[in-house]
Amino acid sequence: TNRAGHTTHSATLLINVPPRWILEPTDKAFAQGSDAAVECKADGFPKPSVTWKRATGVAPGDYKDFKPNNPDIKVEEGTLMINNIQKNNEGYYLCEAVNGIGSGLSAVILISVQAPPQFDIKLRNQTSRRGDPAVLQCEAKGEKPIGILWNINNKRLEPKGDARYTIREEILPTGVISDLSIKRTDRSDTALFTCVATNAFGSDDTSINMIVQEIPEVPYGLKVLDKSGRTVQLSWVAPYDGNTPITRYVIEYKQSKLAWEGGMERVLAPGDQTEAGIFTLKPATTYHIRIVAENEIGSSEPSDTVTIITAEEAPSGPPTSIRVDGSDQHSLRVFWKPPARSDWNGEILGYYVGYKLASSDKPYLFETVEFVREEGKEHHLEVTNLKTYTQYSIVVQAFNKVGAGPMSEDIKAYTAEGTPEQPPHDTTCTTLTAQTIRVSWTSPPLSSANGIIKGYKVIYGPSDSWYDESTKDTKITASSETILHVLKKYTNYTMQVLAYTSGGDGVRSNPIHCQTEQDVPEAPVAIKALVMSTTSILVSWKPPQEPNGIVELYTVYVREVGLAEAEEVISESTPKTQKIAPNIKNQNLSFQAKDLDNKLKYEFWVTASTNIGEGQASKSVVMAPSARVPAKIASFDDTFVTTYKEDVTLPCLTVGVPQPVITWKIKGIIFGSSEHIRQQPDGSLFLRDVTRTDAGEYSCHVENSFGQDSVTHQLIVNSPPRSPQVTLTSTTTNSLTVKIKPSTDDSEPIHGYTIHYKPDFGNWETVQIDSQTQKYTLENLLCGTRYQVQVTAYNSIGTGDPSDNLNTRTRGDKPGIPSADKFIEVLSNNVVLHLDAWSDGSCPMLYFVIEQKKKTSNEWIQVANSVKPRGNFLLSELDPAVWYHLRVTAHNNAGTNVAEYEFATLTLTGGYNSL
Repeated sequence: TNRAGHTTHSATLLINVPPRWILEPTDKAFAQGSDAAVECKADGFPKPSVTWKRATGVAPGDYKDFKPNNPDIKVEEGTLMINNIQKNNEGYYLCEAVNGIGSGLSAVILISVQAPPQFDIKLRNQTSRRGDPAVLQCEAKGEKPIGILWNINNKRLEPKGDARYTIREEILPTGVISDLSIKRTDRSDTALFTCVATNAFGSDDTSINMIVQEIPEVPYGLKVLDKSGRTVQLSWVAPYDGNTPITRYVIEYKQSKLAWEGGMERVLAPGDQTEAGIFTLKPATTYHIRIVAENEIGSSEPSDTVTIITAEEAPSGPPTSIRVDGSDQHSLRVFWKPPARSDWNGEILGYYVGYKLASSDKPYLFETVEFVREEGKEHHLEVTNLKTYTQYSIVVQAFNKVGAGPMSEDIKAYTAEGTPEQPPHDTTCTTLTAQTIRVSWTSPPLSSANGIIKGYKVIYGPSDSWYDESTKDTKITASSETILHVLKKYTNYTMQVLAYTSGGDGVRSNPIHCQTEQDVPEAPVAIKALVMSTTSILVSWKPPQEPNGIVELYTVYVREVGLAEAEEVISESTPKTQKIAPNIKNQNLSFQAKDLDNKLKYEFWVTASTNIGEGQASKSVVMAPSARVPAKIASFDDTFVTTYKEDVTLPCLTVGVPQPVITWKIKGIIFGSSEHIRQQPDGSLFLRDVTRTDAGEYSCHVENSFGQDSVTHQLIVNSPPRSPQVTLTSTTTNSLTVKIKPSTDDSEPIHGYTIHYKPDFGNWETVQIDSQTQKYTLENLLCGTRYQVQVTAYNSIGTGDPSDNLNTRTRGDKPGIPSADKFIEVLSNNVVLHLDAWSDGSCPMLYFVIEQKKKTSNEWIQVANSVKPRGNFLLSELDPAVWYHLRVTAHNNAGTNVAEYEFATLTLTGGYNSL
């Protein structure tokens, strides 16, 4: 308004008023779990905005806004509302009222949550090794004071009752910590420990599952589920595991003879198994087995030991140290030692020794060597009846009751060299000179050599004394021909050739004959000159000892050597000669020198000539003709050899005037003429069909008035030998040895013997032996058999009379009967006959004849009539629980033996019938 007027204007007046508290918040305490509300109200203009924040730490200072979209905390019209308040909501809170006027209002309050004790973890596990100390700790949060109690398995734990337990408490700002110390944990400490906290607002508890860990207990119940030669299957019961899972089982095993320390081996099995196997055992071996359980803590003690013996298996290794010696030409001696002890796999019961020709692809032939117990020593077997000097392949394998093991590597060996079975072929001889002969031949086939031919032997000697070994010579050479030197001249030689090896001399070739060439003869042996008259002299001589050929003529040399009365002999004149042809028997070789001058002396000598030429001269004799002619004998002392039943003439050529009287004496007795013996006109003595009794001394005596003379002859009558004497010196199961002694009355050398022998009910057989053999063994005879033996001798004349019969027998008896318990093994439907139970009486068994019948039957049933005598024989298809009779006839060369047995078969269940 003014003088001029007034006007009106209205306007809103706003008065800004800074905030002021209507309801300032203060510290609050709420029960845990309740819904909390804290009012914060302010007034002012503009209206203040009220917000709440929470301290970021446990003390006021920095604040932050609440997380958005938290359903449990919200602010409405300044009121802070916390639904289901918990201890974690406890802390400092800031309330601010701001309207932009002034600095605004703020108030800090502490919201406390009044909670019973609380454990963050309600249950946990704690482990400890047995014997170690342990501390169990529980931390209770809540309003103090808080009381702590400990329970074990829901029972109050009183430390005073067990000095091992100690409880210690520590007050914390947020609550209290209680430590339960165990000085040394034990298995009983494996329990549920409960920590109970109590305050004015309630209580809470937490549990600690205390696990005291220790090594497992000993596994038990160890037993064998199954076993074989190399494996065993085991089972056991799992022991207490010591609150730690068993991680594995250790199966410890060793051979019984070894110590656990050093000799033990192990097999591992997973901890969740209670069965396991051992697969590396040795057969037929005693083992100790135990088991140990292991966990993370350690190993248990070993279980009780179980002892097992693994089953036998056939040997897994061959025999060792095998060697073969060629003991002779028909056998090999095999030596070996047992397999390595670890390869026996049971008790070695014997060995099979196999052999075959090294070049053959045929299977081995086996011989068995059995014994009761192997003692680890060296064994041997002689394999016989082999071929001479032949390479064989030998193997040996051991066997036990399960079977045979592997064969050894084959050993190749030769039998010893034998003697060649065939003589050299194409033997020929060629006379070279009077004292040399060439002999040639071809080697025998190599297939018959029975070895390596090292050379040849040429056996040679005069044919007329070939029977006499002492007259033979032997020349050894490596070539296929040789020349024989220094032989007798003009002599028929017999030669044989043989090949020889290291095994000895082979078969001689058939004899061949060659005669050395003629040569000039030796000198006549003796010469006589006998006066026949005043104009004649009789010259006689004996032929040369070695004529060295056929004497075609004799040359008698005669020459004058001076006057008959003179003592001096003058030999300057040229001799006259006279050729004289020999007579057939070379007897009475003589020459009458006629028309001689009785005033002169004459010298005589004689030579012999062959177609080669004239030989040496005899001694010379000097004689002069004379009117006085005494009785003399021109014949010489001599030995005459004649053959049984032949005629013989003994010479006695005489000179003398008057005619001499001739007297013959036989063995010193003057003979009387007969048809058998008579004196012939020429003075000789003639014997017809001479016999052994004619042998002896014959003398011829001549006499006349001027003198007397005599000659003596020895007459040898060669005849067949007399009966030799035969005696028995020894016997074996297959041989007889006899001694042969010739008659001392035999004059002619014996060339050999023929032995005749035969078994009872058999045929005669013969064998020839030489004259030097005094003992001879008849081999390969029948065992336990009677034999007749007689011997004849023979010489160049013929075969003599047989000796007396020698009746004897080889050693050995008929088979011996075994007892029933050793021979018969009775089963239900069959019977095993142990044929080896029979004694062979030292004579090899030939075969068995087996018969059987039921006890109630009268008729025998022949089961087999030629059962081989080795091993067992199965008598099958019998009725069980029935009485039977068994008849067995055993045969060997000594005879037969019959045994009868009675037995009852077993019932089907293997028992004996009570009947």
